Amino acid sequence: MKAQRIKTKEIYEDVWIPTQCRRCQSECAIRARRVDGVVVKLEGNPNSYVGSRGGLCPKGLSGLQVLYDPNRLNVPLRRTNPEKGIGVDPKWKEISWDEALDEIAAKLKKAMDNDPSKILVHHGISASTMLGFTVGLLLAGLSTSKGAPEIAISGGANCGNAGHFTNAQFYGAFCLFPDWKHCNYSIVFGTNTAYGGFMQYVNRLAAEALERGMKLVVFDPVCNNAAAKASEWIPITPGTDGAVVLAMLNVIINELGIYDAVYLKKKSNAPYLIGPDGRYVRDKETKKPMVWDTTASRAKVFDDPSIGDFDLDGTHEVNGIKCRPAWQLLKESFKKYTPESASEVSGVPAATIRRIATEFAEAAMVGATVTVDGKQFPFRPVGTQHIRAAVTHHNATHTVFAIELLPHVLGAANVPGGNLSVSVECHGYSGTGLPFMGVKPDPDGLLDVAGKWLLPRTWPLPDPIKPHKDLLPMFPMALEVPLLGVSDREKLLGRAKIAPDFEVIVNVASNSVLNAPTKAKTELFKKVPFIVDIDIFPTEFNEGFADIVLPDTSYLEYSDWAGIFGQFHSQPHIFEEPWCFHITQKVVEPQYSRRHSAQVVIDLLDRMDLRAKVNAIYNNMLHVDETRQLKPTEKIDWDDLCDRVVTQHFGPEHNWEWFKKHGFISWPKKVEETYWKYFKDVRVPVYWEWMIDLGEKTKKIADELGIEVPWERYTPVPQWYPIPPHLVEDPQYDLYCFCYRDPLHVGSATMEQPWIDEASRMNPYTYNITMNDHMAKQKGLKDGDTIELESDRGTKVQGVLKLRKGQHPNTVTIMGTAGHWAAGQPIARGKGVNFMDLLESRWSDLDPITMSLEPCIKVKAKKVK
Repeated sequence: MKAQRIKTKEIYEDVWIPTQCRRCQSECAIRARRVDGVVVKLEGNPNSYVGSRGGLCPKGLSGLQVLYDPNRLNVPLRRTNPEKGIGVDPKWKEISWDEALDEIAAKLKKAMDNDPSKILVHHGISASTMLGFTVGLLLAGLSTSKGAPEIAISGGANCGNAGHFTNAQFYGAFCLFPDWKHCNYSIVFGTNTAYGGFMQYVNRLAAEALERGMKLVVFDPVCNNAAAKASEWIPITPGTDGAVVLAMLNVIINELGIYDAVYLKKKSNAPYLIGPDGRYVRDKETKKPMVWDTTASRAKVFDDPSIGDFDLDGTHEVNGIKCRPAWQLLKESFKKYTPESASEVSGVPAATIRRIATEFAEAAMVGATVTVDGKQFPFRPVGTQHIRAAVTHHNATHTVFAIELLPHVLGAANVPGGNLSVSVECHGYSGTGLPFMGVKPDPDGLLDVAGKWLLPRTWPLPDPIKPHKDLLPMFPMALEVPLLGVSDREKLLGRAKIAPDFEVIVNVASNSVLNAPTKAKTELFKKVPFIVDIDIFPTEFNEGFADIVLPDTSYLEYSDWAGIFGQFHSQPHIFEEPWCFHITQKVVEPQYSRRHSAQVVIDLLDRMDLRAKVNAIYNNMLHVDETRQLKPTEKIDWDDLCDRVVTQHFGPEHNWEWFKKHGFISWPKKVEETYWKYFKDVRVPVYWEWMIDLGEKTKKIADELGIEVPWERYTPVPQWYPIPPHLVEDPQYDLYCFCYRDPLHVGSATMEQPWIDEASRMNPYTYNITMNDHMAKQKGLKDGDTIELESDRGTKVQGVLKLRKGQHPNTVTIMGTAGHWAAGQPIARGKGVNFMDLLESRWSDLDPITMSLEPCIKVKAKKVK
């Protein structure tokens, strides 16, 4: 029998396109293979250091399933069912883009003209840096002399309100990580970032450090990703990390006497003289903080070039005021935190606390030096990590303050081996000097942190202001005041005489029904007359509450230049790896009538006759020179805007076409960019003197409004305070319940992809409730039981129990934000447990300084049929 030749289709196109993954904040460099107009493969770009150097995690690989998911939103939709709520069918009706945008523009203009604060711009913690520009454009575009829209970050309060603020204080950075090429000892406090979390380049560097022999110690209630890779996992009661760290500082400083005196004298405010009122003793003429020069035996302003040596230990009299260096107040405050007292609240043995403190201090090698690129530096090979988890509690600000002091008292910050800022000092591409980032001192010699974290804040901090539209002006250290999910929100705003209702909500890339306390938010959303949602998928938010839904594009369907500005998470921070600035480019044209949300917002504001304002805002945000600025009447062409941005930063030879071909531009770092601490005349605040005035001024406003806040927290030195679950007295609520991040998932956005769902079903913990096996046995519970968790506040959830040994016996955990019910997500629907259904938050659960939201709750567990 003759073999028959099978005729195959001729391939007309087979190309690899460089771009970025936008499935999480890593924004990894990837290559997309497109065959005859269809994306058939995604893989990491081995030529870039942004990401895992050629690898790609399951979230990134499943980007194909996002692009071609048949359940995606494809056309604008209008709700025809006036009823709103969980599980309510919206009865969508397809409408045109013009019809949708005209209606939205009319609603926004009416609210903007009357009172812009009646508009809420609500967004998620998106993987795309472009979202920041989009939200910024909305906020600025809709602001008038009457006010500005309110902003809410879905999940933001449980990300890093306290952590990012404190990172800025100590590092001038949004994020920081150990110098993994040289770090020998790292302590992690309740975070999986770098050990299976969402930042792939740090995962890569941390893995290399462990292989090299770095010791990793993890304090965490659960033996999750970081702890499973650690040299030592130390179970800890949730919310007690601060007590343990303060005890460690006591051991290191007061018992062992180990600290970097040179660093404290020259790179911190430890030598600043403090009067009886806790404030700096200032020079009468210059108003600068004063220090004691031991060589001259007299007080001088801190930056006097004639200072021979700074005193850290004495008691002095200046201008008739008895005073001491701030360092003395810190040392004394630590003394009450003994390992034994910390052990009582944390469950960590006192001997373990003392041993880890000793190991960490000795590993810091205070006094050692190393030569890098021909320059000598202090060598301090120890580091810490904390973001999320341990620093998102009711006591978050003080906890992260204490954690940051651990490396700083040892001088292990922005020097070889220690903690390093991510993208703080960058002198730019040689041809243009852009992008330029640099640290500078404030009038008191401390890091000027304005613009160093998520939103552009002024520094020194502004005075608190009596609120008229929202509470944020009262709390200058807060990124946001997350009241949307707080059950007593209306009562609180009523005391402040602030109307609690919104007229319009614009929601972008957020499914806040699942990723924030559910009950209070759903009741609020029901009252809002008009809600528009821009998203890729049908979600619980848009099905339950949106009036109009606009179909967004995936990252494989749009182009942008935002990677040039996206330095918060994705830039490798170590000296050995170069700067890599990426663009995202369209791999395929958007299918159906999907549109890129950034361009939708431009069109929307244009319909409100705000083109000149929009163009001025973009000119300001992008820092383009006069020759590249948008003219007031000029209609934005997106590819042209992309070209203006890249040529501004990297010269005309690196235009948009060049970037589309190459994907990114790269050049070596300078040693003074990575290890900038001793190249810059700036100090860090180991003593937070500003807290005294801030607390007094905020209290005056709050007392007038009848708002209660624990004012004792406004102290210049870190303290430990119990979190609300610690104060629950009813013994039947005996378990601490909290959620954790599964490395397969980002928020609630990844559970709809079949590949990730398959892997999640293989993981025994992802969709189940986990409990320590010994505790379960005491309660008569078995693996596979369906159980009910009931909180001390009356909320309840049910799920399947999975037992594990590597978990603190007094805890029960739930993965992230599962529990989808939206009809438009058939893969994710009905799987897992939504922790937010259990979390009933109150004003008293917020950290009174940075407004971090308490993510832990006390529960009891029982078997149900």
